[in-house]
Amino acid sequence: MRLMEQTQKTISSLSLPVRRADLDVNGHVNNGTYQSYLEEARLKAFAELKAQNESQILELDRLSIRRCELEYKGELKYPEEARITTEILSSNPESTEIVQEMFRASDSALVTKASFTLGFPGEEKEVFFNEENYPYSFYHQIGVGWAELNPEGVVDLDVIQYYLDDARIRSSYQSGLDIDDLRERGIGPVIYKLELNYFDTMTFPNDYVIVTSYLRTDKNRLAFTHDVFSKSTKKLILSCLAHGLFMDLKRKRPYQFTEAEMEKVFRTKTTPIF
Repeated sequence: MRLMEQTQKTISSLSLPVRRADLDVNGHVNNGTYQSYLEEARLKAFAELKAQNESQILELDRLSIRRCELEYKGELKYPEEARITTEILSSNPESTEIVQEMFRASDSALVTKASFTLGFPGEEKEVFFNEENYPYSFYHQIGVGWAELNPEGVVDLDVIQYYLDDARIRSSYQSGLDIDDLRERGIGPVIYKLELNYFDTMTFPNDYVIVTSYLRTDKNRLAFTHDVFSKSTKKLILSCLAHGLFMDLKRKRPYQFTEAEMEKVFRTKTTPIF
């Protein structure tokens, strides 16, 4: 188990208490909520560098997150405190690389490691929905709520991850898996790594469609792909690859799907809702 260390590279650190409202149905902090903790720490780091007149952050106000990668190493529960370190690896007028690590205050254990790439939006080639690319996928429509916008008028990454979490669970229901029975038996999905590429912003009052697909990986683990499209234009807004598995939370062991269950998640056809 990796513990928190003091290094000269860390430019900023922040401690945040876990609120009971941050917990999900499994009794720990939802992985999407980690994004809000990390954002608070980044903003603190940026403010400190501005106060020090550091030239490397002059372009940060013009840049936005284009990619993030998170590795989940542990869990946070209530009451607990998270300690987050922020390090800017590189910064230039067009791109900034940031690494953040979150630790439990009680035992200094690493909870998650995150990396972010900031850049100018709109530089990527536009991609549009093609049904042929999704032979066995699940569709979930979302409408951005006014209360889900940040002060800049767009949806933050933590809210986006809530959307994706919801889509994963809904896709399991759509496949025919008995999720209620699995939950009663203490079995549920666990995400241990997430990669997200962000091509455009999500705004109010637009509607979006999340296309979710299941992938097979090694050791009975799964990967979930989420591609989010604008419903009106069919343009790709963001893509996400979530590595995970269904875990027997009581026994702390991966759940072994039956052949019938595997057939449901990998071979179910649904109709696009564009």
